[in-house]
Amino acid sequence: MGMTSTRDPLAAFDDDTIETVAATTDVDEKRLRDVARAHQDGVRDLPGVDDIVYEWRNQFHQDPLLHRTDAIYVLALQDHVWTEFGEQLDATDTELDALQLLHDQQARSLVSDSSRLDTDAAVILARP
Repeated sequence: MGMTSTRDPLAAFDDDTIETVAATTDVDEKRLRDVARAHQDGVRDLPGVDDIVYEWRNQFHQDPLLHRTDAIYVLALQDHVWTEFGEQLDATDTELDALQLLHDQQARSLVSDSSRLDTDAAVILARP
């Protein structure tokens, strides 16, 4: 079992960004929030947010960590991580596309240099 966390898993995302992505995709806002929460909860449960970020930072040639606060990690990772996330989520392709767009738009609003996100996929993880 994962550790009990006190931070809302959706704290990594601004309400405005969630609303904008929902409005520009075929996924309603409630469903987008549900999928985003399920994704964050899944990472928290196994292997854990700090552990997976540590693994990714050691696994890849280029450090994927773009930004870190007490509340979140913002990462630029190879696209295949979303394939793996998608296999763990009960979500349609359309919902996964919307979730990826949510991560991308939120990440671009948080980092000063988002050029890595032109080639790599954004992943934002709420810290527990």
